[in-house]
Amino acid sequence: MHLLIIGGSGRTGKLIVQAALKANHTITALVRTPSSLTPNPNLTIIQGTPTSSSDISTAITSSPQKPDAVIVSLASLRKTDSPFSAPVSPPTFMTDVHRLLLAEMRSRGIERLITISAVGVGDSNPNVFWPMRMILNKSPMAVGQKDHAGVEELVRRAGKEDGLRWTLVRPCMLAGGEDGGEALPVKVFGETGEGLGCMPSVTRRSVAEWVVGVALDGVKGEEWIRKTPVLAN
Repeated sequence: MHLLIIGGSGRTGKLIVQAALKANHTITALVRTPSSLTPNPNLTIIQGTPTSSSDISTAITSSPQKPDAVIVSLASLRKTDSPFSAPVSPPTFMTDVHRLLLAEMRSRGIERLITISAVGVGDSNPNVFWPMRMILNKSPMAVGQKDHAGVEELVRRAGKEDGLRWTLVRPCMLAGGEDGGEALPVKVFGETGEGLGCMPSVTRRSVAEWVVGVALDGVKGEEWIRKTPVLAN
């Protein structure tokens, strides 16, 4: 498959790029800093920002082959990893990116989208252990949660109106440090995270491998079309 990856220079995005290359996919990655990714014959790196529809269009058309799928791995950034750290990204950064991206996908007939969302978003919020739920809902992390919710609303609407074949992946607390940790077995807790327990986590590498090995798979992936799988190790 030929993939367009948005957010491929982030901590999870880099691992998705690695996993996709290992699976012999070809990739176009739209990134602000090309040097953040290791060159590969099957990787086309386009310098730009996903907040620009022109840059998204350039990334889509840079290869003679139209992307079979688009993978988005973005996050609402804070000054530090502390949940109480002030946000850096605009409050609707991810929603705004998806609004532009979905318009470009629609105009070019690209129907498959996999976006990394987060546990605690939408109908998964009640199933998050209550102390963590309070942090997600009341700390500066709430900005990112609301942004993810805006993304989910746009994507669901595109599924109904345009036939978009989407998967919104909701990983639990991301673990694994800077290198992403090991690719551990992944358990899917349905679409809302029922039965998650106290403080579940999932390594970033596990998420990347699941996205490429399951969600993108022609057979396994069908199970998760227009679904919101909650992932944990």
